[in-house]
Amino acid sequence: MGTITGSVTDSTSGQPVEFATVALMLSNSTQTVEGALSNEKGQFTFSKVPVGQYQITVSYVGYKPYKTNPILVTETQLHMTVPTIKLSPEENKLKEVMVLGQKPLIEDKADRLVYNADQDITNAGGTAEDVLKKVPSLTVDVDGNVQLRGSGNVRVLVNNKASSLLATSVADALKQIPADMIKSVEVITSPSAKYDAEGSAGIINIITKKSLLPGVHGNVAGMVGTQSTNLNSTLNARRTKLGMNLNIGAFTYDVPKGFGMYRQEFAEGPDIITVQDGDGKVFGGGSNAQLGLDYDLDSVNLFSAGVKINQGKYRGENQQITTSTMARPYAYIRNTNQYQYTPLGTDVNLDYTHIFNPQQEFTLLGQYSRSEHGNLIDQDHFTQQEELFYVQRNTNQNVNRELTLQTDYTHPFLNKATLEVGVKAILRRAESDAQYDIRFPLENKSLSEENNFHYRQDVAAGYLSYGFTLAKQYAVKVGSRYEHTWLSGDFTSTQTSLNQEYHTLIPSFSVSRTVKEIHTVKANYTQRIQRPHIFLLNPYRDSRDPKSVFFGNPALDPELTHLYELGYSTFFKTSSIMATLYLRKIDNAIQQVTLGIDEGVAQNTFVNAGKLLSYGLNLSGSTKPVPSLSLNGNLNAYYNRLQGLGGLATGWQYNLNLTTGYEFGKGFSGQFTGMFNSPRVTLQGRALAWQQYSLAVKKEFWEKKASLTLGVNNPFTKSVNFGQETVTEAFVQTNENRNFNRAVRLSFDYKFGRQKASASPARKKKVIRNDDVKQGE
Repeated sequence: MGTITGSVTDSTSGQPVEFATVALMLSNSTQTVEGALSNEKGQFTFSKVPVGQYQITVSYVGYKPYKTNPILVTETQLHMTVPTIKLSPEENKLKEVMVLGQKPLIEDKADRLVYNADQDITNAGGTAEDVLKKVPSLTVDVDGNVQLRGSGNVRVLVNNKASSLLATSVADALKQIPADMIKSVEVITSPSAKYDAEGSAGIINIITKKSLLPGVHGNVAGMVGTQSTNLNSTLNARRTKLGMNLNIGAFTYDVPKGFGMYRQEFAEGPDIITVQDGDGKVFGGGSNAQLGLDYDLDSVNLFSAGVKINQGKYRGENQQITTSTMARPYAYIRNTNQYQYTPLGTDVNLDYTHIFNPQQEFTLLGQYSRSEHGNLIDQDHFTQQEELFYVQRNTNQNVNRELTLQTDYTHPFLNKATLEVGVKAILRRAESDAQYDIRFPLENKSLSEENNFHYRQDVAAGYLSYGFTLAKQYAVKVGSRYEHTWLSGDFTSTQTSLNQEYHTLIPSFSVSRTVKEIHTVKANYTQRIQRPHIFLLNPYRDSRDPKSVFFGNPALDPELTHLYELGYSTFFKTSSIMATLYLRKIDNAIQQVTLGIDEGVAQNTFVNAGKLLSYGLNLSGSTKPVPSLSLNGNLNAYYNRLQGLGGLATGWQYNLNLTTGYEFGKGFSGQFTGMFNSPRVTLQGRALAWQQYSLAVKKEFWEKKASLTLGVNNPFTKSVNFGQETVTEAFVQTNENRNFNRAVRLSFDYKFGRQKASASPARKKKVIRNDDVKQGE
């Protein structure tokens, strides 16, 4: 066996070219014997080379491909050194990149839709919640709840990873991520076998801004507004083998809210009318920090580690007045609430990748997450004569822990075929210790209650995925994933225990074809499972509202979903169109329902309501009729058919997003974004329609290193209202939330440092994706 060594340099500067793809091939053949990447000195080595005649090909983005003369390895000359390979810049490709200028706002890729948030100036100074409102196929209501194509069964990730920041409430977590830190948002509606089988509607992946290009660079951004302020900074540094990425941010907010409820009960005598009306505000702040390190031991052994910490203190206060035509126990109640929520979360990850050959990799990934949450709630109930008759003080401390171990292997074959296999284990533990102290001053009585639970969820999984080209025209990927789940829980407050074990086999299939390089047609199928979150299972009765009680259901079974998609995309000149027909069929659909009215108090819980059939059309497009004007739009029209609890609910609904931008010149630009949402059918009624919009003007200066953006939300609307109607044979009820989010903000962004012009592109690393667990709507 012999060896072949050599080095790769830039023909203009003479500098080494790192991470160039080097392939050893049989002479006069397309068969690759071995592949390698050049190291930081541009060097490469092939060892254990059999006697024979070879050629070496070298490729790298931005350079012309290079192929050596034949190299002969003989018994008398086993060790060969190739003359220095000098790569010449590819002038045509460099010019093409300069013409493109910037990324489009929306991109339709093979397995996902990408919204490039850094191209949308109306995001400046906002939060992740504001960003997701503009992503095609997504809707975010005024409370921050996210839906994908009309379904709330989605999993939200940050940089492909689960996070303690998202462990308890996605809506609260989105308010903590500054929009200026977000590079893009990926929407994966039909995940392959590589992904966890949960998240029946799909996966939302938020990609934050970072870079591992050589040099030191970063940005500082801040915002002041009528309802919130924030400050965040990013620092990126890399030298030879070591790279570092640091993000630090802090924020505060103060948002007024209003809410109301109208209920009509059909009694044997006169109908009972109950009315609630209230107002209040939510306020607080928090901070987060993230440090990521990458170390390339050599060109084939790569390590990365990261730690993320987030903390906050969020508070709220409100007053609510309830009146009823029947005294149960009082016809008039003035209810005051003060609450405080203090989360603290930590995520730690350690990853290793070994590169055998180009596209042949082995990865070993580990992640540990821990989140602690403290809750304080004070309630006082008064009669119409201002007599204090009910006092409740709640304290709750809970801890969630999650350990994930994952390994993946990718192996390439001839004709662009690729095999991917992997195994994964997720170990989750949740504990809660809650105390409820209740007093009845008028009756001189008091009582105490506890709500303690211990919960455990373990998931073991394995997958196999194979991608290949069929008839040189069709790109095909088939796969299957097996998951086994163990659940156990003890809820001491209700003396209830939970013990379940089930397994699921999840197939997936996708095929696509591109015609004349501008028309792409694709079809996808996958099956998904949706495990209920601990908060949907906990049977403790939350009685903070005197007229509504909420409690979980430990008997919930997981949902099973079949997803079908047929898509088409094309682009021409400065326009693009993407259309997708989809069908989603869910068994054991988990729905929130009101079981009835007990002594004037609505009993709300979650049940496996039955079957949900949803089908529709998702249509997106973008165009630039003139160079200074851009138009982007997304329409999702779909039909829902819900069957369960002896009833049937059907109806059409839609979501419409519009974004337009205009370049005024001299560094000035403007943008408008509008969101319109029709009523949405539910099992016992409908969710009401709502809409909102935003405007922004941006000025760039200091050679585009700095910018100022003035933005306004809903300038002509006092509040954005979101509500729901519930209709049963026994009662009709309407709930309404009013968000007074008319706001003005001024944001500043400054980029500092320089990246080396000859930098190598950052390598795409594999990371843990815990895209499971139903969050609720």
